[in-house]
Amino acid sequence: MGSIEPLSGWLLDRIVVLDEAKPGFAGFMLRTSAERRQVVAAFLAAVDPADDMAEEAAHFLMGCRHHAILQLAFEHVPVGFRAALVRCGAKVHDRDFYIRLWALLTRGPQHIVTAIRHSAKLNPERLAIITGLPADLSDHRISAKIKDKAQADDIVLAVDLLVRRGLDRAAIVEALRQSTKLADTIKRWSLRIAFPRGPISASEHYRPVNNGVELAATAKRYRNCSRRYFTSLLEADHAFGEFQHEEQKVLISFDRSQGFWLVDGVYGYRNGDVPAGVSEAAYAFAARHGVITRRATDRGDKAMEALRRLSRHYMDWDV
Repeated sequence: MGSIEPLSGWLLDRIVVLDEAKPGFAGFMLRTSAERRQVVAAFLAAVDPADDMAEEAAHFLMGCRHHAILQLAFEHVPVGFRAALVRCGAKVHDRDFYIRLWALLTRGPQHIVTAIRHSAKLNPERLAIITGLPADLSDHRISAKIKDKAQADDIVLAVDLLVRRGLDRAAIVEALRQSTKLADTIKRWSLRIAFPRGPISASEHYRPVNNGVELAATAKRYRNCSRRYFTSLLEADHAFGEFQHEEQKVLISFDRSQGFWLVDGVYGYRNGDVPAGVSEAAYAFAARHGVITRRATDRGDKAMEALRRLSRHYMDWDV
């Protein structure tokens, strides 16, 4: 005897009515194949047999071929409808799901029809993912790798942002088709976005960090957490630039969270101490370009400075 799959909701209500007219129908539905269950669900989603036809309907659903059942329920059985029902598994979905699936395969846009036909599994969320994607992103090589509707919405918004910032949409979509992890592909492409112009332009001794690729290289070179500021740089709330004085390079951090640019700090390798002369030259350089300095604390307390250096990576604290 085959395993018994549970039934509930609207389909169970319909099955009870049919079983009263033809005893044994409920048991048949509990033990039938997943495909037969989905075919019957599609039929009953579209057809509500009259009371005096219940016995005949139950007999028909128990004995007829799947295609014949679908033909009786729908005015037209689109190519791929039965195969789509097979990919719905054993779980029965809401009535609207079956009507919508049929309608999309019958008269939906071609990119949606193609995506449905290539989808390995189908359920209401997968259908929402497919129908919520623009034509180019609904390619099954992309949609099949999207885990849920929330991620689908994020991908649509992120790709639109990349395009608004000057990147090529067709190239991004092709990269997503070939990727194994969509989020990683979006991340790699986002690094190519040019940051908004910072407070100081490039010069002989100063090089602003212009995009995510340069930011990643800077974070690696200085071994610091500057890469965490990526979105702040995209939103023009922060900026970085490398300043050179007497053969020594330091990283100047600029902040605009208060509505105007100011120097947030001057940093060396691993945020280590910067020689006083180099630090003063960096602050003076910024001042000559109209950027004020944030000097909110007295750095004369060497004990406090030691604590600040030791506790700098507060994001890693496990408290």
